[in-house]
Amino acid sequence: MATNVDYRYYDRLRQRRLKPGECIFTEGDRGDYAYIIDQGSVEIFTTLEDQLYVLSVLEPGAIFGELALVDGRTRSASARALTDTLLTLVTREQVDERIQSADPILRMLLFVVLGYLRMESTHFRRRNSPNFSIGLRERTDLLPRISQAVDLIRMESELQSAIRDGELKLVYQPILHLASNTVVGFEALTRWYSPSRGLVPPSIFMPLAECTSLIIPVGEWVVKTAFEAMRQMEQVTGNTPFISLNIANRQIEEPGLTDYLVNQAQCYGIPRQRIKLEILERTLMDSELTPRWMEECRQLGFPLTLDDFGTGYSSLGYLNQYQFDTLKLDKSFVQELEDNASSRSICKAIIDLSHALGMTVVAEGIEQATQGELLADMGCSYGQGYFYAKPLSLGQAIEFLQEHQPSPHGVS
Repeated sequence: MATNVDYRYYDRLRQRRLKPGECIFTEGDRGDYAYIIDQGSVEIFTTLEDQLYVLSVLEPGAIFGELALVDGRTRSASARALTDTLLTLVTREQVDERIQSADPILRMLLFVVLGYLRMESTHFRRRNSPNFSIGLRERTDLLPRISQAVDLIRMESELQSAIRDGELKLVYQPILHLASNTVVGFEALTRWYSPSRGLVPPSIFMPLAECTSLIIPVGEWVVKTAFEAMRQMEQVTGNTPFISLNIANRQIEEPGLTDYLVNQAQCYGIPRQRIKLEILERTLMDSELTPRWMEECRQLGFPLTLDDFGTGYSSLGYLNQYQFDTLKLDKSFVQELEDNASSRSICKAIIDLSHALGMTVVAEGIEQATQGELLADMGCSYGQGYFYAKPLSLGQAIEFLQEHQPSPHGVS
């Protein structure tokens, strides 16, 4: 018979002692913990038509009960102590945190393997049952997960080839001075034109690149391509707008990133103050190396931009602590400017605060003329969005720059 356990007590101790025969959990229970055997032995069993079947006997060092903890389903078998046993408890929070931070391919494969284990356990219990279609349905339910895991692995391989074969393209979205409607810079954005997949959305392939070492060669290619584009823009127009480059956590953690930027800037003759490095809010929390990297960038003369402000770990303390040069106002606020008084108040407050801290502000996602006008009235100097231009090829960007070129004594 199962023993009632005060789990709040074990939450504090993180250990549990059991006597021989004592129940740990029962098939069908909710899975709140996984267990590591420190001492003793544990029997995993199931019951079919009142007959007990032993599935496994586990010894010290083994972990069990993790299936229900990971996939959120009920226990698929029962567990009891065979001897005096000491267990270490593993909480759902401990497991969830590690799964969410794992590589997406490994995470998907984990769920596929767990699904197979669940399925085999079900087949064992139902092997004499006429309702075998249930097992077949469970196998069918796994197919999308398997397909997704396989596709991620295949896509990683294809992305490696894309870097080598020139399938990646860089496009440039203009950033304009709102009052004068002149171009001051461009944000460089990566696109992947796959022969087999067509245009692959950045929301799919960039997270894959960022969680693997592929972001390093992709990032180096972006730097070289963007700097060459800046050189061509200057040669054709006589003007050197700034270029804004998105930097991922994995790049910051890679030794030599700033050295590479300095060397390439010198090679292409690009002034460092025209190279703006963008990081997301969450980067401030996700990497311990970020503060040191930011200080190095400041000393070397690279301006820093905080992207998507207001959508992540928003803290006013970050603005004062990390000393950004530019803040990007997220498009979620901009798109509601006309109809939402709260969005207008938030935008105005962020713009005023940024100016008080010596930062310029770029509003993202401007899609209507009235949005740009409202932002300019609030004191926002710069903006980008589809109202002005979608991301452009280099040739289109040069033409746009010529049509919206600032005067020699204009803004920068």
